[in-house]
Amino acid sequence: MKNKTNFIYHNGLYWENKVEEIEQSIFKNKLSLQEVKTRKVGNEGPLHQLIEGDNLAGLHLLQKNGENFDLIYIDPPYNTGNKDFKYTDAYFNTEDEIRHSTWSSFMYKRLVIAQTLLSKNGAIFLAIDDAEQARLKLICDGIFGEQNFVANFIRKNKAGSGHDSKQVAVEFDYMLCYASNINTLVFSQETVDVENDIKYKFEDKFITRRGKYYLRDLDYKGSYSKTLDYEITAPNGTKMLSGGLFGKPNTWRWGKDKFEWGLTNDYIVFKETPKGWKVYIKQYQFVDNKDQKRVRQLPYRALIDFNNAKGSNELKDILKQDIFSYPKPTDLLQFVINLIPQKNTNILDFFAGSGTTLHATMLQNKKDGGKRSCTLITNNENRICEDVTYARNKAAIEGFENRRGKKVEGLEDNQLQYLKVQIKK
Repeated sequence: MKNKTNFIYHNGLYWENKVEEIEQSIFKNKLSLQEVKTRKVGNEGPLHQLIEGDNLAGLHLLQKNGENFDLIYIDPPYNTGNKDFKYTDAYFNTEDEIRHSTWSSFMYKRLVIAQTLLSKNGAIFLAIDDAEQARLKLICDGIFGEQNFVANFIRKNKAGSGHDSKQVAVEFDYMLCYASNINTLVFSQETVDVENDIKYKFEDKFITRRGKYYLRDLDYKGSYSKTLDYEITAPNGTKMLSGGLFGKPNTWRWGKDKFEWGLTNDYIVFKETPKGWKVYIKQYQFVDNKDQKRVRQLPYRALIDFNNAKGSNELKDILKQDIFSYPKPTDLLQFVINLIPQKNTNILDFFAGSGTTLHATMLQNKKDGGKRSCTLITNNENRICEDVTYARNKAAIEGFENRRGKKVEGLEDNQLQYLKVQIKK
């Protein structure tokens, strides 16, 4: 049995505290950030930062500088044992009995700091797959609070042949989301395309202003309220009750005054059926049930579809080589970024990899006129920071020619600053 002082107990998990080499430099306050001025890109627009160095050191320096971020996205190593030319996911040997322990220690230290960097209205998104999803969820519940769990997005990430699994084709991974404070978090909502929604199939004299409509049954079985339980008179004088009688469980959807308003303003439809009269509400495309203009919106769904193949092609177009096996596509990151309604947010990705998060930030700024800024942190193992993360985003800002020889316009209204973590002797 190993010395218990070398273990951490956290939210039901118990793992070995693996001391990392960089921790001594952090403890002795030997770290600083130094700009590589020759790698500065652009002169106008939001200032983005790329930090080369161990992400634990980078996070410590951001914390020390009092930085705050509205959105944090990370795509950490999944600990699957798979290897990649430029970026290894095989942090820990798959035969190692404590590989999950080592991964947990590695992630815990970084997420504890990340929690302090998250703004009071912010959210963090964490990509993961089945190998560590359960442990990551427990770690995050303890750090960010179970009450601040927002959703576990399930992403369809591939399709067709060539699956990794032997028994079942697994075509998805996950993205955990936590709020800094669930009570103050506000996400954007998806605008409903009512013009092409086939359920709006009826029209009346108000079509120019209200649009088409569909019918909703006024009779409702839900939370009972006496104020919603009253008698309605059908066109032939028949008396109608919700559910056919007074009392639970049925009520009308609208109170009596609202119903009278609906009759006066042509929001109510009576229909005689073989079983008796039915009464309906008109649900219009372009107005609400107060006859006020509205854009219909719904919360985004946690089941999403963003294929990794697109991410691979995006990277190949810029760097002209197949470097990463599974880079995330920019439209996935734009989806995440767009969930935060403010357009001047500060974004952090401390497992920057191929630099998709910054590229997506700049694309989203161009799309909606935003002024978001993005900070990336990655090490320079196999020159990933210089040859991939930096090279990709430098090209994105300055413009490039893709594999088919087509000129891609640069995202010129952006600045990129290259910083290095320095360790004092």
